[in-house]
Amino acid sequence: MQRITTTDTMSDKPTVLVFLATSRQGSATIDALLASGKFNVAGTTRTGTSPALTARGVKVFPFKMGDQSSAEAAIQASGASLVWFTTLMQSTRAKEAGHGKDIVNACKANSKAVKHVVFSSVGDADKAPEAVAHFKSKFDIENHLKASGLDYSILRPVAFFENFDDPVNFNALTPGSIKGLWPASLSVLCVATADIGKAGCVMLSDPAAWKGKTLDCSTEHVDGAKLSAALTQASGIECTYSLSMPPFAIKLFLNDLHHMIKFFTDPGYSCNPAEFKKVVPDAMGIDAWLAKKGKWGSNGEPFKPLAKGQAPAPPPPGNYKNVVLVGAVLAVGAFFLM
Repeated sequence: MQRITTTDTMSDKPTVLVFLATSRQGSATIDALLASGKFNVAGTTRTGTSPALTARGVKVFPFKMGDQSSAEAAIQASGASLVWFTTLMQSTRAKEAGHGKDIVNACKANSKAVKHVVFSSVGDADKAPEAVAHFKSKFDIENHLKASGLDYSILRPVAFFENFDDPVNFNALTPGSIKGLWPASLSVLCVATADIGKAGCVMLSDPAAWKGKTLDCSTEHVDGAKLSAALTQASGIECTYSLSMPPFAIKLFLNDLHHMIKFFTDPGYSCNPAEFKKVVPDAMGIDAWLAKKGKWGSNGEPFKPLAKGQAPAPPPPGNYKNVVLVGAVLAVGAFFLM
């Protein structure tokens, strides 16, 4: 097994190890943990380095998905008594489930040290159809965690607001446009990753209270009209909603996401935002999330929010609707990474 040593001296605060520390949810969880001041914070990256995290006082250790021994080594080297993890969408259900089970097994191998594990799964992992493989893979991990004998709690977030500004997957917020995978008429529950991170911090702050419990993470239903109106108000530019990919392309190339959208259409997420806001009272809706973002993802220019009674500026000239190329279709398969 890989051996890692560290000469750093930790304080008497409990140490949390966040797997996938630079992922969207991992980063948000680290932000919340650091803001709380209650923990020593450690995280994993593929290389075991991250100047940005190190500058914030986070200890960083290497971890490779699919390698249980590297997970065990990171837990041991960090001295963690608390662990947070999630998994990323993979090519098959079994592969993603295997990644999560490796981390659970690593925690179990260090069960004398690890007192509580938080897993960020996905909303309605149990209720989603079998065809939504990247939901069911997380349900498989949930069941493995429950059977492990470890003390645990589970987060179940819905779709992320961050998916609407995702330059890596060809869906950056562009002046005049906001895009999504589903039709404008469909209203879908969403949540900000920052608020998922806050919920994880709540669980890790009181493991006894959250032992064996699951929390759905959702804040607001949004459809195309609500999204475009919110972005118009926040940015000062008249915005419209459009599809990031045509439905036939999703069905042809990304069947998993095709079935996810069918699930969103009927029956949809069953989560109750009011219950989540009891745990994270300041959880953001789309208006607050856009106000916090404050700039276009495509060019980094700041928004100019509308004043009361002010008319929005017209969108810049040109066609800002997404043009889908076959190569891009394949690349955006990670659009709904959880």
